[in-house]
Amino acid sequence: MNGGSDLVPLLQGIVLGATICASLGPQSAFVLRQGIHGDAAFGVAMVCTLADFLLIAAAAAGADAISRSLPHAASIGAWGGAIIASAFGCIVLAGALRRRPATAPAPAVGAVHGQAIVVALALSLLNPQVYLEMIVLVGGMALLFPPSERVLFAVGVAIVSPLWFFGLVIGGRRLSRLFARPQALAALDLATGLAMLTLAAAMIVGELA
Repeated sequence: MNGGSDLVPLLQGIVLGATICASLGPQSAFVLRQGIHGDAAFGVAMVCTLADFLLIAAAAAGADAISRSLPHAASIGAWGGAIIASAFGCIVLAGALRRRPATAPAPAVGAVHGQAIVVALALSLLNPQVYLEMIVLVGGMALLFPPSERVLFAVGVAIVSPLWFFGLVIGGRRLSRLFARPQALAALDLATGLAMLTLAAAMIVGELA
């Protein structure tokens, strides 16, 4: 029994997962932002991680069959994701343009946390880019392995998600001093808001095309 070859699916899964995460998309940018702000940061990271686990499992189990049985699911998700991304992008941009001074009262913690969790769910489950990466890339590569090795491959991809998302939160916490000034937070919110609106526009263009 060749122990090294037995680990090939796991290692290839880790490489693929790291490659997918390396592209700092709106989901990762949002997690980093929450880490800097400290608003439900670990909850957001957990939501994104669990969503990744779900999508990776679906891809490895044969998500192509799911997409055939629900042909309009991708379109519905794209429009829903565009609406939520647009709304959140506008909210963040508005906050960047009228950054409150430090003495202003903060919003209720529960409301902030609830909003952050909803956005994290939307970016995790209603973003066509996520499905392209998880279903097409992960699912397509999983087909290269025999059924007995696909679980190990999926585990390799999944290992990266918690390391990435919680790493972004910890990194954001370390950058919090850098973003202590309102101007720096406004710049971060401006970049995040524009990224969300760009994502929403891409979803709409993709559906209209």
